[in-house]
Amino acid sequence: MFVQNQFKGVLIFFFLILFVCPAFGQEGAKRKVSGKLLEVKITSSSLKGNLLGDPAEQTIAVYLPPGYETSPKKRYPVVYLLHGYGGSSRTWTTDEPYSFNVPPLMDALIAVGKTREMIVVAPSANNSYHGSFYANSTVTGNWEDYIYRDVVAYIDVNYRTLARASSRGIAGHSMGGYGAVAIGMKHADVFSAIYAHAPCCLGLSDTEEELKNPSPLWKLVSGYISREQLSANLDSDKNLYANLFVAMSAAFSPNAARKPFYADFPFDVRDGKLQLNEAVNAKWKSKTPIYLIDDYKQNLLSLRGFVFEFGAKEVFESIRTTTPRFSKALAERGIPHRFEIYEGGTHESKVKERLEKHVFPFFSEKLDFSNP
Repeated sequence: MFVQNQFKGVLIFFFLILFVCPAFGQEGAKRKVSGKLLEVKITSSSLKGNLLGDPAEQTIAVYLPPGYETSPKKRYPVVYLLHGYGGSSRTWTTDEPYSFNVPPLMDALIAVGKTREMIVVAPSANNSYHGSFYANSTVTGNWEDYIYRDVVAYIDVNYRTLARASSRGIAGHSMGGYGAVAIGMKHADVFSAIYAHAPCCLGLSDTEEELKNPSPLWKLVSGYISREQLSANLDSDKNLYANLFVAMSAAFSPNAARKPFYADFPFDVRDGKLQLNEAVNAKWKSKTPIYLIDDYKQNLLSLRGFVFEFGAKEVFESIRTTTPRFSKALAERGIPHRFEIYEGGTHESKVKERLEKHVFPFFSEKLDFSNP
């Protein structure tokens, strides 16, 4: 009797192996299927002839979801990810310091059904000053045009996208957060949803008290007589901010006649003291989202979703002060949005967590996935 039961047990075991386990194996294989990461280069007319001598050929990282190859007729929404100051497309595709490796994160989210399949595009927007701020500039090149026109057109031509605003989102971190907001609010006919993490530069330090105490580094960079005096190394606050100030000036107040940086600074040195240059400050305001809300109110009202946030331990004071002002200005005009100061989180410490739990699920919910 024992032998017969044991034999039955063996038969059941083999039955499971032959007929049941393959199904589990196939399901497991599905969960392990990975998307594909591509790196491509495009040459942009928007960036040609810039005064910094930076290349018009730029790198773009493209993540194609697991189903892209197995469903050859299906088209996908696209999320455009903009990196922060000093970064590149590799910010989103590697495990290097200050990087947030998106492809395996997307694979995992798709596998468990937390995010629908999307194409993710990460363009580089670095330059000689370590950051273009995604702005059109007669000095650094037309980076805004490059992103919303050249990159989007290239992706739509070369990949199976849902080529419509309702199926495109734009997101970014820090400088990229600014870029996502500034470009997204101007080009709602291209992008329908915006998510900005720890965005810089949504407003300016423009209260009377703030303007009395500009950073002394403005005096330092005003005294530079060559570009070589800007350190290529950003590992100290002095070097970081000196480069940052020059980069913002070249993006927001370019002046081809003013060497060595081809930029006007918002503060002049007069009698050894820093004083606000009103004309230059006006140029900065013309590229700062809080001052553009009324111009683009209808665009903002048309968005399918608009979120911006930073962590409670954010290290940059300008982000802590100007971002809530931006939210208040939107609310006063009845523009739907979500602004969150989440628990913990320095400038970069929770980026990957926010991508996983909030950013990609947001686009999965808000974008139009319907195929023609």
